[in-house]
Amino acid sequence: MGTKMVPSYANLYVSYIETQFFNQYNGPKPELYRRHIDNCVGSTSSIREDLNQFITAVNSFHPALKYTWEISDTSLAFLNIKVSIEGHVLRTSVHHKPTDSHSYLLYSFLHPSHVKHSIPYSQFLRLRRLCSDDSDFSLKPEEMCNFLNKRGYPASVVQAGHHRAPQIDRQSALQTSQRENNERIPITLTFHTHNHAVKSIILTNFRLFQNDPDTGRILSQPLLISFKCDKNMGNFLVRRVFQTSK
Repeated sequence: MGTKMVPSYANLYVSYIETQFFNQYNGPKPELYRRHIDNCVGSTSSIREDLNQFITAVNSFHPALKYTWEISDTSLAFLNIKVSIEGHVLRTSVHHKPTDSHSYLLYSFLHPSHVKHSIPYSQFLRLRRLCSDDSDFSLKPEEMCNFLNKRGYPASVVQAGHHRAPQIDRQSALQTSQRENNERIPITLTFHTHNHAVKSIILTNFRLFQNDPDTGRILSQPLLISFKCDKNMGNFLVRRVFQTSK
């Protein structure tokens, strides 16, 4: 969506128009309504005629906002979630859009090992969150294993993530992780396989800084070694800043 601020700007804009609409609309409204930027989902007990009237009113409220919609009595997709009604209970499962190519990071790419090894686990954990039924969750990993195998991930790495995710119950998986306050001083290196030796040398000899009376007061905790991405071919071939003629 362009620059980093565009999603926030779009979200604020749609929220403003949305608030105006609900304050002015006098017809039957959905009992449940949720929105993520420009994707909406809801449920209603109204008759189909009232629902069609609501949709028509939404689409004619502002000339810059036009919506497509899908109506179902049993299930529908919202982002990457399939929401179904079973009796009086909502069930969720994973949904793959037709345009989803599952282009996960190739295992052969030059990236830190912990980054590549965390991708299978994160994808299986995502299934743990989206699948509300354990029986449904037990069926989905096989498909994910095939996606990862096509991207070159070793079977041992895939299986490690596969076995780790089911050990976490769904309620715990749905909780937002809390970041701990970290006062360690970071050192950022350009990632390269040879820089692992640099990291090892720094951490191994860090006690020299701690034992020094001057640096020991500053470096009371081990340094936080992090990596940044080096320039790739795209940085040299694609111009990100338009130059204007003077």
